[in-house]
Amino acid sequence: MEDLDGGLVGGLLVLAAVAECRSFSGAASRLGRTQPAVSRAIQRLEDRLRAKLVHRISRQVEVTDAGHALLAKVLPLLQGIEEATVGASDQTSVVNGTLRVACDAVFARLVLAPELAEFLKRHPALRLKLETRNDLPDLVGDGFDLAIRFGAPSVSTLVCRRLYSPRILTVAAPAYLEQRGRPRSPQDLVDGGHECIHAIDPSTGRLFDWEFWRGDEKLKVAVRGSLTVTDAGTKIGACLAGYGIAQVIDLGIETHLRAGTLVPVLTDWPDETFPLYVYYPGREHVPAKVRAFIGFVVRMMPGAQSGEHARSA
Repeated sequence: MEDLDGGLVGGLLVLAAVAECRSFSGAASRLGRTQPAVSRAIQRLEDRLRAKLVHRISRQVEVTDAGHALLAKVLPLLQGIEEATVGASDQTSVVNGTLRVACDAVFARLVLAPELAEFLKRHPALRLKLETRNDLPDLVGDGFDLAIRFGAPSVSTLVCRRLYSPRILTVAAPAYLEQRGRPRSPQDLVDGGHECIHAIDPSTGRLFDWEFWRGDEKLKVAVRGSLTVTDAGTKIGACLAGYGIAQVIDLGIETHLRAGTLVPVLTDWPDETFPLYVYYPGREHVPAKVRAFIGFVVRMMPGAQSGEHARSA
């Protein structure tokens, strides 16, 4: 039994799917994998067994005589394994184990953190590892179950779902506006000599552009400012202190807006958004813990997109 491992069993399952579908793409769709992953699994199995198992013919794949002979012996065994482990399918409906999430730091601090106690109370058998990241990690390779990030979807084979599209607000403290005046147009930020707080995009290391959207009209303004920050909390803190004008995500700042400690300006340019996405490895057999966490986040989002799924490309 020493030579029997998950890689061998997985390779045999891939070979069975290829034999049935007669293509790598069809097998990939059935197994919830990518086509290159299926091809690599077959290559590893051939290398391990030192036998040619498939012929690649144009867009079709034909299983060799050696491959058919192998499948004739192992398919009954694989079916027996499936029957013996059918009870494990209950795990797809039980929220337990460890859930590892890679999350945008701003979203984790401002939105998730105040609600996590309720989520874990609801699922006492679950252990949550929430790690803030500036990039979209290799979920499978790095051992993450899902990731939550702001911004346009990255090129990826992951399933990508838009959760929410919060607006970008331009805000200032009342004390700043009393001293420096209220800008009436985006260009006033430059012509009026306003102090604008710059922020660095952690995913690129470059400054975020100051943009203003109104319908189909988009205006980029080269604002000036002496302060540059990498942390949204620092930016909001400096803005609250009356240092300057900032652009912030309309998420987690409701208390400041209601209290009037932050005042929106240039509100006739209301249409810039910064969408929030969740990424996870595949659509097939999504674990209950992943479904539960995504549902928890969706319920927290005002006007959340309840059914929008896409593979980022």
